[in-house]
Amino acid sequence: VAILTRQPEKWSKTVGFENQDPTYLNGEKDFEATVDLVTSDPAECIPQSDMIMIAGVPIHFNYEVMRKLAPHIDREKKVFIGTICAYGGFNWIVADVLGKGNYAIFGTQQIPWTCGTLEYGKKGVVFGKKATLRIATEDGKDEHCLKDILGKILSLEGSCVDSDFLVSALWPNNPSVHPPILYGLFKDWDGKKVYQLGPEAPEYIYAEITPKSAELVGKLSEEQVAIVKALSEAQPKNPYLKEDFGYMASLLFAYGDTVKDTSSIYNAIRSTPAYAKHKNPYVQVEGGVIPNVDHKFFTTDLPYGLCTYKDIALMVGVPTPLIDDIIYWNQKLINKEYLVDGELKGKDCGECILPSKYGLTKETVHMGMRK
Repeated sequence: VAILTRQPEKWSKTVGFENQDPTYLNGEKDFEATVDLVTSDPAECIPQSDMIMIAGVPIHFNYEVMRKLAPHIDREKKVFIGTICAYGGFNWIVADVLGKGNYAIFGTQQIPWTCGTLEYGKKGVVFGKKATLRIATEDGKDEHCLKDILGKILSLEGSCVDSDFLVSALWPNNPSVHPPILYGLFKDWDGKKVYQLGPEAPEYIYAEITPKSAELVGKLSEEQVAIVKALSEAQPKNPYLKEDFGYMASLLFAYGDTVKDTSSIYNAIRSTPAYAKHKNPYVQVEGGVIPNVDHKFFTTDLPYGLCTYKDIALMVGVPTPLIDDIIYWNQKLINKEYLVDGELKGKDCGECILPSKYGLTKETVHMGMRK
């Protein structure tokens, strides 16, 4: 096992994590392992690798990472190229960079755990595992038995099920929840107002979600469900598009009976233990805090999430008033222009993951560019 990182000097060859989930790994607390190599040079580890997994990298770096790896990947060899987070068009990006080849693309539909870092390069923390984890493969049929392999690697044996990359792009994930929560809190922020941590600016993004933000999560979920329903009509043979894409269903799918109160989205989010310690993104300034618009919740969830949803919505003719409102608000905060007059034709659209720019349509969007 090798670790490829920009900062090998900050990594220990003995790495591990603290487990805070009593239902994971029999509740044992501490785990360590020794890796064979830590390097910043892809030439030292990529050519001989049978499986490459991108992890711990914000998805807006996927293009940059793949371009660095590409010269070292043997297109004639069967190499499995995957990601710990398959949304954001990972399969489109890999195929766009690598072109033709004997490689196979896979990914976990969501991050396998709610987790974090205790000490960079040495120790992480798992707050809660996913009860069920979808494994995306290019045809959704897992011809290479990756579910079993990943189940062992991730210590989630028996919890991995099939999926495809189109479903991963549309399944409720970070872009389905971070933007509406933040929009509910700060849609009227003038860029200047300083907040005090409290009801106006909660410290914890999930555990202290407000009723307004929870309402918006539900409304955005309704728009996503409508997109998937219309896409399913265009692709009636795709079984994964017939599943329940509602936010509450996705939360229960991921965390099962650890969600303590399922009476509403508001109560469910607040009562999910795996969500308890994640914080809102702020910058400390004189007199208090302001939203950190350079955080990935603002800079990644928009071009790699909401804009992807919008592009597919345009393909299938589904109106998305809330998604539109959030895109207009968010793009202004980060000084970008994606959505203009209801269409993805802004000057910065080249930064977005839009299946239409790869020449895909509602009939072919599930295939990526490898068919």
